Amino acid sequence: MRQALGFILSLFIHAGLIASALIAFPHTRRLTEELTVVPVELVTLARETNVRVARPEPEPEPEEVIETPAPQPAPEPEPEPVQPEAQPEVIPPAPQDEPEPEPEPTPPEPEPEPEPEPEPVPTPRPREPEPRQESLDLNALSQLVDRSRDNAAPQGQAETGEQRNRVGAGTDMTASLQAMAASHMNRCIRSNADAPANMDLRVSLEIRLERNGRLSVPPRLIDEARIMNSPNSFLRVAGERALRGAIECQPYPLPPEHYAQWRVLRVNVDTQRNR
Repeated sequence: MRQALGFILSLFIHAGLIASALIAFPHTRRLTEELTVVPVELVTLARETNVRVARPEPEPEPEEVIETPAPQPAPEPEPEPVQPEAQPEVIPPAPQDEPEPEPEPTPPEPEPEPEPEPEPVPTPRPREPEPRQESLDLNALSQLVDRSRDNAAPQGQAETGEQRNRVGAGTDMTASLQAMAASHMNRCIRSNADAPANMDLRVSLEIRLERNGRLSVPPRLIDEARIMNSPNSFLRVAGERALRGAIECQPYPLPPEHYAQWRVLRVNVDTQRNR
């Protein structure tokens, strides 16, 4: 590769020298041809003459010779770095196992004294997680209370008259109506999903309904004092959710021809089943 580049470089240099010779030599020949020999005669002149002195002709200026620079040789490409060959790893020979010295006989250790047994620490009972407290809709309850004051007297009279005429006659019908009201109410009661699975969260409600299926008075928890004052926070939340669900589920789709049986109903609700 280097010999080829040297040959090309030498070729360009010789070509440049030949070109410069062809350009420079014709000018020198022209200068020699223009010089002519003039014979000179010596004449005796007077002191004053009328002959004007001939001005010397100006010599022609030589033409500038423009030398073309020789082309520069192309730079040689840098040789690619030669990657060193990977030397094979020299695996040292495995050391020969030296014979282990025989262990010295150790004296027998003294028997440790028996440690006193630690007193059992009573494990604390895991605290049940507090359920989320929900506030009751006091505005809805107050509106129902106001409506119950206006309808308390005539409803009480009609109730006593109709119930006296049908005591013991509609037991099966009443149970069926209670189941229908409970099934409808369970759709609106939020479940206690955060309560333990084995906890009894059943509550009972008393609801009083108008003929159109809406509540005539606010719902009431049966055994309200035990539920709302219970140390079990899950039971208190279950009672509050049952009251809220009874209000939100009205009107109740009960048969109007049996209004006398479902005017006052006792509904059992189990919030554990609503998971």
